[in-house]
Amino acid sequence: MAEYYATLEISRAASQDEIKKAYRKKALQFHPDKNPGDAAAEKRFKEISEAYEVLSDEKKRQIYDTYGADAVRHGAGGMGGGGGFTSMDEALRTFMGAFGGGGGGGGGESIFDALFGGGGFTGEGIDERTRTRQGASKRVNVTISFEEAARGVDKELAIQNWVACQTCHGKGSASPNGIKKCTRCGGRGQIFEQRGFFSMSSPCPQCRGEGQVITDPCATCHGNGMVKEKQHVKLHIPAGIDNGMRLKVHGKGDAGPGGGPAGDLHVFLTVEPHSLFERHGDDVLLQLPITFTEASLSCKKDVPSLYSHTCRITIPEGTQTGKAFRVKGEGFPNVHGSGRGDLIVEVFVETPTQLSAEQREILEKFAKIESPLNQPKSKTFLDKIKGLFL
Repeated sequence: MAEYYATLEISRAASQDEIKKAYRKKALQFHPDKNPGDAAAEKRFKEISEAYEVLSDEKKRQIYDTYGADAVRHGAGGMGGGGGFTSMDEALRTFMGAFGGGGGGGGGESIFDALFGGGGFTGEGIDERTRTRQGASKRVNVTISFEEAARGVDKELAIQNWVACQTCHGKGSASPNGIKKCTRCGGRGQIFEQRGFFSMSSPCPQCRGEGQVITDPCATCHGNGMVKEKQHVKLHIPAGIDNGMRLKVHGKGDAGPGGGPAGDLHVFLTVEPHSLFERHGDDVLLQLPITFTEASLSCKKDVPSLYSHTCRITIPEGTQTGKAFRVKGEGFPNVHGSGRGDLIVEVFVETPTQLSAEQREILEKFAKIESPLNQPKSKTFLDKIKGLFL
Protein backbone atom coordinates (compact mmCIF):
# COMPACT_ATOMS: atom_id res chain seq x y z
CA MET A 1 0.00 0.00 0.00
CA ALA A 2 1.26 3.46 -0.91
CA GLU A 3 2.47 5.51 2.06
CA TYR A 4 1.98 9.10 0.95
CA TYR A 5 3.69 10.72 3.92
CA ALA A 6 6.78 8.60 3.40
CA THR A 7 6.74 9.38 -0.32
CA LEU A 8 6.96 13.11 0.42
CA GLU A 9 9.23 12.51 3.45
CA ILE A 10 7.00 14.43 5.87
CA SER A 11 5.35 13.63 9.18
CA ARG A 12 1.67 12.71 9.48
CA ALA A 13 1.13 15.99 11.36
CA ALA A 14 2.57 18.12 8.52
CA SER A 15 0.77 21.37 7.70
CA GLN A 16 -0.48 22.23 4.21
CA ASP A 17 2.48 24.59 3.75
CA GLU A 18 4.90 21.80 4.66
CA ILE A 19 3.15 19.39 2.28
CA LYS A 20 3.33 21.86 -0.59
CA LYS A 21 6.96 22.73 0.11
CA ALA A 22 7.98 19.06 0.18
CA TYR A 23 6.09 18.33 -3.03
CA ARG A 24 7.60 21.27 -4.91
CA LYS A 25 11.11 20.23 -3.97
CA LYS A 26 10.65 16.63 -5.11
CA ALA A 27 8.59 17.48 -8.20
CA LEU A 28 11.36 19.73 -9.51
CA GLN A 29 13.88 16.97 -8.83
CA PHE A 30 12.01 14.23 -10.73
CA HIS A 31 10.22 16.25 -13.43
CA PRO A 32 10.34 14.41 -16.83
CA ASP A 33 11.76 17.47 -18.60
CA LYS A 34 14.67 17.40 -16.22
CA ASN A 35 15.13 13.62 -16.54
CA PRO A 36 14.44 12.78 -20.24
CA GLY A 37 14.18 9.06 -20.95
CA ASP A 38 14.46 8.09 -17.26
CA ALA A 39 11.60 5.67 -16.57
CA ALA A 40 12.43 5.49 -12.86
CA ALA A 41 12.25 9.28 -12.49
CA GLU A 42 8.92 9.31 -14.38
CA LYS A 43 7.50 6.67 -12.04
CA ARG A 44 8.75 8.59 -9.01
CA PHE A 45 7.21 11.81 -10.36
CA LYS A 46 3.81 10.11 -10.66
CA GLU A 47 4.07 8.72 -7.12
CA ILE A 48 4.87 12.06 -5.48
CA SER A 49 2.18 13.80 -7.57
CA GLU A 50 -0.36 11.22 -6.42
CA ALA A 51 0.70 11.71 -2.80
CA TYR A 52 0.38 15.48 -3.09
CA GLU A 53 -2.97 15.30 -4.89
CA VAL A 54 -4.42 13.38 -1.93
CA LEU A 55 -2.70 15.10 1.02
CA SER A 56 -3.33 18.61 -0.28
CA ASP A 57 -7.08 17.93 -0.20
CA GLU A 58 -8.33 17.90 3.41
CA LYS A 59 -11.27 15.54 2.69
CA LYS A 60 -9.15 13.06 0.75
CA ARG A 61 -6.45 13.29 3.39
CA GLN A 62 -8.97 12.44 6.12
CA ILE A 63 -10.17 9.36 4.21
CA TYR A 64 -6.58 8.30 3.56
CA ASP A 65 -5.63 8.71 7.24
CA THR A 66 -8.67 6.60 8.24
CA TYR A 67 -8.90 3.91 5.55
CA GLY A 68 -5.67 4.06 3.52
CA ALA A 69 -4.78 4.68 -0.13
CA ASP A 70 -7.17 2.09 -1.59
CA ALA A 71 -10.14 3.85 0.01
CA VAL A 72 -9.14 7.12 -1.66
CA ARG A 73 -8.65 5.46 -5.05
CA HIS A 74 -11.99 3.63 -4.98
CA GLY A 75 -14.07 6.36 -3.35
CA ALA A 76 -14.79 5.46 0.28
CA GLY A 77 -17.57 7.31 2.01
CA GLY A 78 -19.10 8.53 -1.22
CA MET A 79 -15.91 10.27 -2.41
CA GLY A 80 -14.82 9.91 -5.99
CA GLY A 81 -11.44 8.48 -6.88
CA GLY A 82 -8.58 10.85 -6.30
CA GLY A 83 -5.28 9.06 -6.73
CA GLY A 84 -3.56 6.41 -8.75
CA PHE A 85 -2.51 8.44 -11.83
CA THR A 86 -2.65 6.41 -15.02
CA SER A 87 -1.04 9.01 -17.30
CA MET A 88 1.69 11.61 -17.18
CA ASP A 89 -0.84 14.29 -18.15
CA GLU A 90 -2.68 13.84 -14.84
CA ALA A 91 0.55 14.12 -12.88
CA LEU A 92 1.57 17.23 -14.86
CA ARG A 93 -1.78 18.90 -14.17
CA THR A 94 -1.22 18.39 -10.44
CA PHE A 95 2.30 19.74 -10.88
CA MET A 96 1.16 22.92 -12.64
CA GLY A 97 -1.59 23.44 -10.09
CA ALA A 98 0.90 23.32 -7.23
CA PHE A 99 3.03 25.97 -8.92
CA GLY A 100 0.16 28.30 -9.73
CA GLY A 101 -0.13 27.33 -13.43
CA GLY A 102 -3.38 26.81 -15.23
CA GLY A 103 -2.68 23.45 -16.84
CA GLY A 104 -0.15 21.11 -18.36
CA GLY A 105 1.94 23.57 -20.31
CA GLY A 106 -0.83 25.66 -21.92
CA GLY A 107 -0.26 29.33 -22.78
CA GLY A 108 3.53 29.11 -23.25
CA GLU A 109 4.23 29.63 -19.54
CA SER A 110 6.63 27.51 -17.50
CA ILE A 111 6.61 26.73 -13.80
CA PHE A 112 9.42 29.24 -13.38
CA ASP A 113 7.11 32.01 -14.62
CA ALA A 114 4.63 31.08 -11.88
CA LEU A 115 7.33 30.87 -9.22
CA PHE A 116 9.20 34.06 -10.04
CA GLY A 117 6.53 36.31 -11.50
CA GLY A 118 7.35 35.81 -15.18
CA GLY A 119 3.77 36.22 -16.41
CA GLY A 120 0.29 35.30 -15.39
CA PHE A 121 -1.66 37.67 -17.68
CA THR A 122 -4.01 36.25 -20.23
CA GLY A 123 -4.56 39.38 -22.29
CA GLU A 124 -7.94 39.98 -20.63
CA GLY A 125 -8.44 42.96 -18.32
CA ILE A 126 -5.55 45.12 -19.51
CA ASP A 127 -6.79 48.07 -17.46
CA GLU A 128 -6.39 46.18 -14.17
CA ARG A 129 -2.78 45.36 -15.02
CA THR A 130 -1.70 48.87 -15.93
CA ARG A 131 -3.49 50.58 -13.06
CA THR A 132 -1.59 48.87 -10.24
CA ARG A 133 2.00 49.90 -10.98
CA GLN A 134 3.67 52.18 -8.47
CA GLY A 135 5.53 55.27 -9.57
CA ALA A 136 9.27 55.76 -9.21
CA SER A 137 10.74 56.84 -5.89
CA LYS A 138 13.00 59.87 -5.88
CA ARG A 139 16.04 61.11 -3.98
CA VAL A 140 16.80 64.62 -2.80
CA ASN A 141 19.81 65.91 -0.83
CA VAL A 142 19.23 68.40 2.00
CA THR A 143 21.91 70.23 4.00
CA ILE A 144 21.16 71.61 7.46
CA SER A 145 23.21 73.41 10.11
CA PHE A 146 24.59 71.82 13.27
CA GLU A 147 22.11 73.79 15.38
CA GLU A 148 19.15 72.73 13.18
CA ALA A 149 20.14 69.11 13.66
CA ALA A 150 20.15 69.63 17.43
CA ARG A 151 16.85 71.49 17.67
CA GLY A 152 14.90 70.09 14.70
CA VAL A 153 13.63 72.17 11.79
CA ASP A 154 10.87 72.34 9.17
CA LYS A 155 11.85 72.70 5.52
CA GLU A 156 9.93 73.16 2.31
CA LEU A 157 11.36 71.34 -0.71
CA ALA A 158 10.67 72.29 -4.32
CA ILE A 159 10.91 69.24 -6.60
CA GLN A 160 9.94 68.31 -10.16
CA ASN A 161 7.63 65.28 -10.22
CA TRP A 162 5.72 63.31 -12.79
CA VAL A 163 2.02 63.72 -12.00
CA ALA A 164 -1.10 62.29 -13.63
CA CYS A 165 -2.24 64.31 -16.65
CA GLN A 166 -5.43 66.16 -15.76
CA THR A 167 -6.65 66.22 -19.36
CA CYS A 168 -6.82 62.45 -19.83
CA HIS A 169 -6.81 61.55 -16.09
CA GLY A 170 -3.64 59.53 -16.52
CA LYS A 171 -4.96 57.27 -19.30
CA GLY A 172 -2.79 58.75 -22.07
CA SER A 173 -5.61 58.60 -24.60
CA ALA A 174 -7.81 61.42 -25.87
CA SER A 175 -10.79 59.05 -26.13
CA PRO A 176 -11.90 55.79 -24.46
CA ASN A 177 -11.56 53.94 -27.76
CA GLY A 178 -7.99 55.12 -28.24
CA ILE A 179 -6.54 52.32 -26.07
CA LYS A 180 -6.02 49.01 -27.86
CA LYS A 181 -4.69 45.64 -26.76
CA CYS A 182 -1.16 45.03 -28.03
CA THR A 183 -1.33 42.64 -30.97
CA ARG A 184 2.17 41.27 -30.50
CA CYS A 185 1.90 40.08 -26.89
CA GLY A 186 -1.89 39.74 -26.76
CA GLY A 187 -2.07 42.16 -23.85
CA ARG A 188 0.32 40.22 -21.63
CA GLY A 189 3.05 42.85 -21.73
CA GLN A 190 5.66 40.10 -22.13
CA ILE A 191 6.84 37.75 -24.81
CA PHE A 192 8.11 34.25 -24.03
CA GLU A 193 10.76 31.98 -25.46
CA GLN A 194 10.74 28.28 -24.62
CA ARG A 195 14.18 26.75 -24.23
CA GLY A 196 13.74 23.16 -23.14
CA PHE A 197 12.70 23.08 -19.49
CA PHE A 198 13.07 26.86 -19.15
CA SER A 199 10.75 29.60 -20.35
CA MET A 200 12.41 33.01 -20.74
CA SER A 201 10.31 36.17 -20.69
CA SER A 202 11.07 39.77 -21.67
CA PRO A 203 9.05 42.98 -22.01
CA CYS A 204 7.16 43.25 -25.27
CA PRO A 205 9.08 45.65 -27.56
CA GLN A 206 5.91 46.86 -29.27
CA CYS A 207 4.04 48.06 -26.16
CA ARG A 208 7.13 48.34 -23.89
CA GLY A 209 5.60 45.94 -21.38
CA GLU A 210 2.34 47.86 -21.00
CA GLY A 211 0.12 45.29 -22.73
CA GLN A 212 -1.64 48.07 -24.64
CA VAL A 213 -0.94 50.77 -27.21
CA ILE A 214 -2.33 54.29 -27.50
CA THR A 215 -3.83 54.94 -30.94
CA ASP A 216 -5.36 58.35 -30.08
CA PRO A 217 -2.82 60.06 -27.80
CA CYS A 218 -3.76 62.89 -25.45
CA ALA A 219 -2.61 66.28 -26.79
CA THR A 220 -1.39 67.41 -23.35
CA CYS A 221 0.77 64.46 -22.32
CA HIS A 222 1.28 62.98 -25.81
CA GLY A 223 0.08 59.57 -24.70
CA ASN A 224 2.36 59.35 -21.68
CA GLY A 225 -0.46 59.79 -19.13
CA MET A 226 1.81 62.00 -17.01
CA VAL A 227 3.31 65.48 -17.12
CA LYS A 228 6.14 67.19 -15.22
CA GLU A 229 5.05 69.54 -12.46
CA LYS A 230 6.84 71.54 -9.76
CA GLN A 231 5.65 70.51 -6.33
CA HIS A 232 6.31 71.86 -2.82
CA VAL A 233 6.83 69.25 -0.13
CA LYS A 234 6.85 70.15 3.57
CA LEU A 235 9.44 68.19 5.50
CA HIS A 236 9.87 67.96 9.28
CA ILE A 237 13.42 67.10 10.32
CA PRO A 238 13.35 65.81 13.91
CA ALA A 239 15.75 67.00 16.58
CA GLY A 240 18.78 64.73 16.97
CA ILE A 241 19.13 63.81 13.29
CA ASP A 242 22.70 62.93 12.35
CA ASN A 243 24.83 63.36 9.27
CA GLY A 244 24.12 60.67 6.63
CA MET A 245 20.70 59.72 7.97
CA ARG A 246 17.69 59.47 5.64
CA LEU A 247 14.03 60.39 5.88
CA LYS A 248 11.26 58.91 3.73
CA VAL A 249 8.20 60.93 2.75
CA HIS A 250 5.53 58.47 1.64
CA GLY A 251 3.78 59.13 -1.68
CA LYS A 252 5.84 62.18 -2.70
CA GLY A 253 7.69 60.54 -5.60
CA ASP A 254 6.55 60.24 -9.22
CA ALA A 255 2.95 59.25 -9.94
CA GLY A 256 2.40 55.65 -11.06
CA PRO A 257 1.60 54.87 -14.72
CA GLY A 258 -2.09 54.80 -15.51
CA GLY A 259 -3.07 56.37 -12.20
CA GLY A 260 -1.08 53.97 -10.01
CA PRO A 261 0.14 55.02 -6.54
CA ALA A 262 3.03 57.48 -6.32
CA GLY A 263 6.50 56.43 -5.24
CA ASP A 264 8.25 57.78 -2.16
CA LEU A 265 10.63 60.68 -1.64
CA HIS A 266 13.93 59.70 0.03
CA VAL A 267 15.70 62.61 1.74
CA PHE A 268 19.46 62.22 2.30
CA LEU A 269 20.68 64.59 5.04
CA THR A 270 24.01 66.33 5.41
CA VAL A 271 24.79 68.18 8.66
CA GLU A 272 27.32 70.99 8.37
CA PRO A 273 30.23 70.90 10.83
CA HIS A 274 30.34 73.48 13.64
CA SER A 275 33.21 75.84 14.38
CA LEU A 276 33.18 75.00 18.13
CA PHE A 277 31.26 71.78 18.73
CA GLU A 278 31.96 68.24 17.62
CA ARG A 279 29.37 65.46 17.80
CA HIS A 280 30.10 62.04 19.31
CA GLY A 281 26.93 59.98 19.24
CA ASP A 282 24.43 62.07 21.21
CA ASP A 283 27.19 63.82 23.17
CA VAL A 284 28.75 67.11 22.10
CA LEU A 285 32.45 67.84 22.62
CA LEU A 286 33.76 71.37 23.25
CA GLN A 287 37.48 72.07 23.62
CA LEU A 288 38.06 74.93 26.09
CA PRO A 289 41.40 76.76 26.35
CA ILE A 290 42.43 77.92 29.84
CA THR A 291 45.49 79.77 31.08
CA PHE A 292 48.33 78.39 33.15
CA THR A 293 47.19 80.36 36.19
CA GLU A 294 43.52 79.30 35.77
CA ALA A 295 44.58 75.66 35.67
CA SER A 296 46.86 76.12 38.68
CA LEU A 297 44.68 78.25 40.96
CA SER A 298 41.11 77.12 40.06
CA CYS A 299 38.44 79.23 38.36
CA LYS A 300 34.88 79.25 37.09
CA LYS A 301 34.17 79.39 33.34
CA ASP A 302 31.01 80.10 31.35
CA VAL A 303 30.89 77.89 28.26
CA PRO A 304 28.45 78.11 25.31
CA SER A 305 25.84 75.44 24.62
CA LEU A 306 23.79 74.49 21.56
CA TYR A 307 20.66 75.99 23.04
CA SER A 308 21.39 79.76 23.15
CA HIS A 309 22.54 79.89 26.75
CA THR A 310 25.74 79.36 28.70
CA CYS A 311 26.69 76.72 31.24
CA ARG A 312 29.02 77.39 34.17
CA ILE A 313 31.67 74.84 35.11
CA THR A 314 34.26 74.90 37.90
CA ILE A 315 37.90 74.23 37.01
CA PRO A 316 39.62 72.86 40.15
CA GLU A 317 43.19 73.81 40.96
CA GLY A 318 45.85 71.64 39.41
CA THR A 319 43.72 70.79 36.33
CA GLN A 320 45.75 69.14 33.57
CA THR A 321 45.33 69.35 29.80
CA GLY A 322 42.80 66.78 28.58
CA LYS A 323 40.63 66.86 31.70
CA ALA A 324 36.96 66.53 30.67
CA PHE A 325 33.94 67.97 32.46
CA ARG A 326 30.44 66.69 31.72
CA VAL A 327 27.34 68.92 31.67
CA LYS A 328 24.27 66.67 31.81
CA GLY A 329 21.53 67.01 29.19
CA GLU A 330 23.22 69.66 27.06
CA GLY A 331 23.98 67.38 24.13
CA PHE A 332 21.81 66.14 21.24
CA PRO A 333 18.37 64.65 21.88
CA ASN A 334 18.25 61.05 20.73
CA VAL A 335 16.47 60.96 17.37
CA HIS A 336 14.52 57.88 18.48
CA GLY A 337 13.33 59.58 21.66
CA SER A 338 15.50 57.73 24.19
CA GLY A 339 17.00 60.51 26.28
CA ARG A 340 19.51 63.25 25.58
CA GLY A 341 23.29 63.36 25.39
CA ASP A 342 25.69 65.54 27.41
CA LEU A 343 28.02 68.45 26.74
CA ILE A 344 31.59 67.33 27.35
CA VAL A 345 34.04 70.18 27.96
CA GLU A 346 37.65 69.15 27.43
CA VAL A 347 40.21 71.69 28.66
CA PHE A 348 43.70 72.32 27.40
CA VAL A 349 46.24 74.59 29.09
CA GLU A 350 47.66 77.25 26.79
CA THR A 351 51.29 78.23 27.11
CA PRO A 352 51.65 82.04 27.12
CA THR A 353 53.58 83.67 24.29
CA GLN A 354 55.23 87.11 23.86
CA LEU A 355 55.87 87.59 27.57
CA SER A 356 56.44 91.06 28.96
CA ALA A 357 59.57 91.75 30.99
CA GLU A 358 57.58 91.66 34.22
CA GLN A 359 55.91 88.36 33.34
CA ARG A 360 59.23 86.82 32.40
CA GLU A 361 60.79 87.95 35.68
CA ILE A 362 57.92 86.45 37.71
CA LEU A 363 58.10 83.14 35.85
CA GLU A 364 61.88 82.95 36.28
CA LYS A 365 61.42 83.40 40.04
CA PHE A 366 58.72 80.71 40.00
CA ALA A 367 61.01 78.33 38.12
CA LYS A 368 63.62 78.60 40.83
CA ILE A 369 61.23 77.60 43.58
CA GLU A 370 59.03 75.05 41.79
CA SER A 371 59.31 71.45 42.96
CA PRO A 372 58.82 68.04 41.22
CA LEU A 373 56.19 67.38 43.88
CA ASN A 374 54.03 70.01 42.16
CA GLN A 375 54.47 68.29 38.79
CA PRO A 376 53.06 64.75 39.23
CA LYS A 377 53.41 63.73 35.59
CA SER A 378 56.94 65.05 35.33
CA LYS A 379 57.93 63.16 38.51
CA THR A 380 56.48 59.92 37.13
CA PHE A 381 58.26 60.46 33.81
CA LEU A 382 61.61 61.06 35.56
CA ASP A 383 61.18 57.93 37.66
CA LYS A 384 60.62 55.89 34.50
CA ILE A 385 63.71 57.30 32.86
CA LYS A 386 65.85 56.43 35.90
CA GLY A 387 64.60 52.86 35.68
CA LEU A 388 65.95 52.53 32.14
CA PHE A 389 69.54 53.14 33.26
CA LEU A 390 69.65 51.09 36.45
